[in-house]
Order: sequence, then structure tokens, then C-alpha cells
Amino acid sequence: MKDKINPRLEEGDRIVLIMMPGETSVSYGDRGTISKVNHASSFIQYFVDWDNGSRLALIEDLGDRSSTGDRWMKEDVFDILMKLKKRKNLGESDQRKKMEHLMSNVEVFRTFDRQFLFSFLEKLRESGIVNMFGAAPYLYMGSDRIASVHKYDENKDEEAFGKLVEMADESKDKMIQGAVKVLEKEGKEITVESVSRVIKRYSSKVLDMWMTTYH
Repeated sequence: MKDKINPRLEEGDRIVLIMMPGETSVSYGDRGTISKVNHASSFIQYFVDWDNGSRLALIEDLGDRSSTGDRWMKEDVFDILMKLKKRKNLGESDQRKKMEHLMSNVEVFRTFDRQFLFSFLEKLRESGIVNMFGAAPYLYMGSDRIASVHKYDENKDEEAFGKLVEMADESKDKMIQGAVKVLEKEGKEITVESVSRVIKRYSSKVLDMWMTTYH
């Protein structure tokens, strides 16, 4: 950063003000164009046509390189740094949101065999038989139904599809086992209807977690 602050300037250079102590007509972020450069023995004076109409000049004290004097950057460098900072902040924000989302659905990780179910969803993606936004029901459809529905799909990946069909019954069993655990934790009666309701609800959560974690 230091080598980007107070670079030597020439007429026509575009600059962005970082700091000008004691002045109020220009402030951080104001932009301008160098109109004249005056070299002296102990300082350089840069005359600036500021975009806001000010004509205040910048002074570079050649004998004092402290951080208390006028500070500026070239406009193109400043813009690049601001874009990088924005991307970094957005990246940190996205990661924070992702973690908050994962924590809000932590029951999926505690109750269901996510390793197997995530592998199943990945194989489903590789097979190409469905848009993954509509993939939740495949977690509990079972082998026979998947094989029957997509038997004549021409564009599917045959190898991935074959493996998917092999995994489908176990995926269904994993969803049933997880649903039973959820009902037990909630102290609710375990019936075919209640298990079915929980499976449908949590299949969407499992898919959401897979997409959030890996995609």
C-alpha cells in the first residue's frame, strides 16, 4: 500500500484524495486532474483542478515522509483497490451467511447420514436425469421407481445412472431412519403418515444443505 500512496505525478494525471489536513473544501475520495507541477528544492507542489470546483494544490514535502501531510493516490490504482476490497467484503459476507444458514439447519447434520445422501445427490447430478432444484423426491423414491421413470431417457449418463439406481434403496432407507429419529426427538408418534411427512420436509433440507455446502 505504501508505494501506492503519494506517487510522483505529471500534468494530466487523475488522482484521488486520501487526506489533506486542515482543509474542508476537499475530502477523502474527491477526484481531480493535475494541471501543473512545480518542483522546488524541498517540496513538490501539484496544482489540481478538482472535480468539485476547488483549486487547492497538493504539497509533497520531500524532507518529511510522515503520514501527517497531504496524501493521494492515482485514480486507476484507487479504483482497483476499492474493487478488490469490495470483493473481499462480499466474500466474507457470503461465507458468514453460509455458516449461519448451515447452523440454522444443523439438525440435518445430526440426524441424517449426510455423507451417503450427499454422495447420492452427486451421483444424481452426474446422471443428468433431473434438474437438481427438483431433486429432493429422488432421495426417497427408491430403485424401482427411478429405474422405471427414467429407463428410456436418451441423454442420461448410463454409468452414473446405474450407480444411482444401486444407491436409491439405501438412500430411501437413510431418509426413513432419519425421519424416525426426528419424530423420536420431538416426542411424536411414529406412523407411516408421520414418517412420510418428515421425509418430505427433510428431503428438501438435505438437498439445500448439499447445494449450500458444495455448489
